[in-house]
Amino acid sequence: MESGRYDAIVIGAGAAGLAAAADLAQAGAATLVLEARDRIGGRILTLHRKGWPLPIELGAEFIHGRAPETFRIVEEAGLLVDRLADRHAFLARGRLRERGNYFDAMSKITGRMRRRGRDRSVAEFLEGQGRLGSGQRADFRSFVEGYHAAPLDRASEHALSTAGDGPPEPGENDQFRVVSGYDSVTDWLRKKAGKTVALRVGWIVDTVEWKRGRVWIAARPARGGAAKKFPADRVIVAAPLSALKAPAGSHGAIRFEPEIPEKRRALATLETGDVVKVVFRFRERFWEREGFLANRADRFDLSFLLTRRATVPTWWTAAPAQSAMLTGWAGGPAARKLLAESDETIADIALRSLARILALNPRRLKSLLEEWHTHNWSTDPFSRGGYSYTAVEGMRSRAILARPVADTVFFAGEATDPDQNGTVAGALASGRRAAGDLLAQARSSR
Repeated sequence: MESGRYDAIVIGAGAAGLAAAADLAQAGAATLVLEARDRIGGRILTLHRKGWPLPIELGAEFIHGRAPETFRIVEEAGLLVDRLADRHAFLARGRLRERGNYFDAMSKITGRMRRRGRDRSVAEFLEGQGRLGSGQRADFRSFVEGYHAAPLDRASEHALSTAGDGPPEPGENDQFRVVSGYDSVTDWLRKKAGKTVALRVGWIVDTVEWKRGRVWIAARPARGGAAKKFPADRVIVAAPLSALKAPAGSHGAIRFEPEIPEKRRALATLETGDVVKVVFRFRERFWEREGFLANRADRFDLSFLLTRRATVPTWWTAAPAQSAMLTGWAGGPAARKLLAESDETIADIALRSLARILALNPRRLKSLLEEWHTHNWSTDPFSRGGYSYTAVEGMRSRAILARPVADTVFFAGEATDPDQNGTVAGALASGRRAAGDLLAQARSSR
């Protein structure tokens, strides 16, 4: 056991953990951050490759809406963000239809969902929506499975409902991208935490032993070596949902001694969705001159292209940047079917999907391909999937998971945020909330 004792230990150096550590540091708390990976960032994974004109985002990429938690960092760190045009093109039956205000259209359907009474799955909700046309129904299915990464038969109607919210506020559904890369956000948080915070990467936490006012965190080096126990007054668990749900004894699983039954019950109705993301760099912006889009006047402005029939159904450009990069995305059940394959096979399937969508020969696309990148988040033992969604009867589970235990064990992470789960903004907000709760309790116990 280390001879030093910390005011707080933070488990996880993703956005939530680093946000918590930065606030703890500002308050003067002696803090240790333990991170299982050999890097910070968690599910933010930005590559900076020589020859690529832009950062490669293999994890989180977009700022969803004008989230104050994220934009506060953007402003303080002096980061440049691009606002994406709301240009969603839908390809169905060989025809392309443009739709601006895509999220507004989805909100009209979520506004029909119930918030009270018996919770149902989204699949059950759709069965009772006879007024929805087949196109609307298919678009909404793609929205839930692709954007929320949630299977229809598991996703909660109550959790997705916007009934009574009214129309979205101006800018609420805007999408942004950090030009220098999303890792600029976590790098800034690490810098803000400063030397007050001790950071240990490559340390896998196995057990959180606790009693009121004292914790001992058992961790071992990822590269082998002797395990250690790190003592502290309190702990913030900012590991992903999957680390808390993982089977006991499996790689990356975190065990509590004593067990916390209310957390185990809450975890039963929170799930991690599957995602596939492949980033391609081509020699040129071929889609502006060849294939299905070549004769369209708006081909230079394309942001998002969606279809229902392709194995990888969602694509986006680097717009507003003029770059020969395209990103393919699949979520939910579509992603799960792909994730058993190797990265090379996934990339090949994605390229063939793109060729089919654009009505081009796959060999032609392959000849233009310079490089590709992907990351299998589902086989990554420290994420086991993309991001969280709420299952049926799980509306209260996020609040229960976020609740401190004996004023000693605190929880953070996007899965604990009731309003912005699945986003970096939700992770940042949860980290700051947990740090605030911890500091308030520390002050009251003096």
